[in-house]
Amino acid sequence: MNIRLIQWNISFKSNADEISDYLAKNIQGETVINLQEVLASSHKKISAILQPDSAAFSLDHRKPGNNEGKNRKMGVATYVFGGTITNSDLISRSVFPERTLFTSLKFKNTCVNNLNFHSLTGVDYKKAKTSNFASIADFIQEMNLDFFTCDANEPKTDSLHDDDIAFFNNKDNGVNAGLIFGANKVHNLKDAFKVYLETNNQKTNTEPLAISHIISKKFNRRYDHIYCNNNWQPSIVTYPYKDSIMATSDHSAVIGDFSLKTGRS
Repeated sequence: MNIRLIQWNISFKSNADEISDYLAKNIQGETVINLQEVLASSHKKISAILQPDSAAFSLDHRKPGNNEGKNRKMGVATYVFGGTITNSDLISRSVFPERTLFTSLKFKNTCVNNLNFHSLTGVDYKKAKTSNFASIADFIQEMNLDFFTCDANEPKTDSLHDDDIAFFNNKDNGVNAGLIFGANKVHNLKDAFKVYLETNNQKTNTEPLAISHIISKKFNRRYDHIYCNNNWQPSIVTYPYKDSIMATSDHSAVIGDFSLKTGRS
């Protein structure tokens, strides 16, 4: 089977109508959309406009408390077209569980395990960010995931070669981010964009390899990622930064098309 995966931090300040319009133009066949920084109002509007076959929203699992403030009102959401969500849950041991969402998906005779998460920022949280990475790394290591997608707020320095990736020092010298994204990662999933570049012999010396976020209008970063296991082959993975910004986000979407290499049920 073939599947399209869309990863996007839509920004809590974005316009849900324009976000929905952009997503609608990019839904193609069996499609999974993983979004971060999703407010309850945005989820309601996006769901109403796109009419997915199945949807899950992290704030339905953990509602923000009356005194917790706006940071606990930003969730993550998964929308499925051409399939159904058979189970959804949060990573309960993470620092902000509502910024994680695990979904089990069913497409005809194929089951897909999908993780959607949003990293904390080192500017505000530092030690909490590294602790969060450790909890998420444990989850990825223990689960049989087909995909995970995220706004990682990492890496600091991007590279085709995992050994050359550098992470921010949030009181741990970048060790815990490396458990998920570096040469010492504790799982066997691969960065789909790098697999796509290598498969198509599109070697590049640019740093970052693609732009998904620009900090203070001068620091280019590739913070947004799709990872896949070895059963899935990416045919194309793109970072349409300009179009994503035009749709009122401050991050690029990541759009990947994948084909299943081996039968699975």
